[in-house]
Amino acid sequence: MKRKSLNIPSFFVDSIPDIPDTDCRELLRSIEIPANPSDIFVWLNQLRVAPYSYDFIDNRSRKSPGYIIENLPPLKINNHFLLAFHVFGFEENTFIAGRFCLPINPPLDRYMKDMFIEYRIVEQKSKTRLWCKIKGYFNKDLSSKGFFVTFSVVDKIMMARQLRKIRKLSEQSSAGKISTRMYDFKDYYPKSGIYWWMFCRRQNCKGLIT
Repeated sequence: MKRKSLNIPSFFVDSIPDIPDTDCRELLRSIEIPANPSDIFVWLNQLRVAPYSYDFIDNRSRKSPGYIIENLPPLKINNHFLLAFHVFGFEENTFIAGRFCLPINPPLDRYMKDMFIEYRIVEQKSKTRLWCKIKGYFNKDLSSKGFFVTFSVVDKIMMARQLRKIRKLSEQSSAGKISTRMYDFKDYYPKSGIYWWMFCRRQNCKGLIT
């Protein structure tokens, strides 16, 4: 059976100038969600609190909230995002883009110079498609190419889990099956997860939620 082709949207991170003497490498994932953009965006916004992937790996076994956080502060530029990113740009109900905490920590600075991620919501008639694009600037040597291959395999596993979780929660939101609750920020622990350990590791990271 012929596979249906998808219309790839334009991304905010596509406007970022390339870094000289690096290879720009990209990863692109997407998932169709039968929900409104607003039902999806609320969970993207809550990626500031939890990863919604494999919590035992990325959230010190704390369960990502399965409810809408009533007391989550407004989204703003430089908020800590997805453990090792800062919010780089956003538009309500449309997209959130993040940038890795800089500078990149050793030894990973031997392989890459910068990385961006963007979640973009695109309406398609009765359904909606959520896209995720990762755009990284890697050194041109063989070890950097090998690192990218390893990174892409890990990211595929983690991202597939995350997108499926967001789809499930968005569908439940659309059906009115999600509760709204207060979140105890004492349970928020940004210094956790494989991404934080690899790329952030800052004990006093600027741009935290509160």
